[in-house]
Amino acid sequence: MRRLSRKANVLFFAIGIVVFLSVAFIIVNKEDKESEKQYSIALIAENQKLVSTYVDSVSHEQSSLEYQPYDIVLEKGTKIQDIPLTSQQTFTKYLKLEGPDGKETLSSESDQVITHYAYSLLLIGDIQETTNIHTQEKTYQIVNARISYDQIPFVLKDQNHIIIKSQSNDKEKTVELQEFMNALKNIEKRNDMIVWS
Repeated sequence: MRRLSRKANVLFFAIGIVVFLSVAFIIVNKEDKESEKQYSIALIAENQKLVSTYVDSVSHEQSSLEYQPYDIVLEKGTKIQDIPLTSQQTFTKYLKLEGPDGKETLSSESDQVITHYAYSLLLIGDIQETTNIHTQEKTYQIVNARISYDQIPFVLKDQNHIIIKSQSNDKEKTVELQEFMNALKNIEKRNDMIVWS
């Protein structure tokens, strides 16, 4: 029986090393992919009103002709429904802030001409909990988020007071301007400020 030449032996040895390294790479890569899957994900709150903001109040003269970005920035540690977010998140809405035309009245039963539109952003989304199965470490973030907005007409009565109409009917009331702006920044109070019966 013929013996293989030295070159052939070296060639077979090299092929064996390549096969061994390839198999080892595939096994390690498979383990890495499996370890990447070692997280469980749960939505602990779905389709929730999360953050409300007051953007600005705009008169006819202050109307914008262009869309501008308006951000809702949630810093790391911000508590949403008593849950601290693990990292900073930024959500953006493009808006064109337009004022009233100077002719529209506040309600069908009123002769009060609307002087301003107030704009308020509302962030709606889900709170996601991600758990590392090995360490049990949990992280939280907002997912499936969207921003809606309200354009709220009002009459500037004086420097500190405005007249607003309920979004549900033609009823009017006078409120302090600062109280109005503060309510639009508060997720619990915003609805009571713009809708009442």
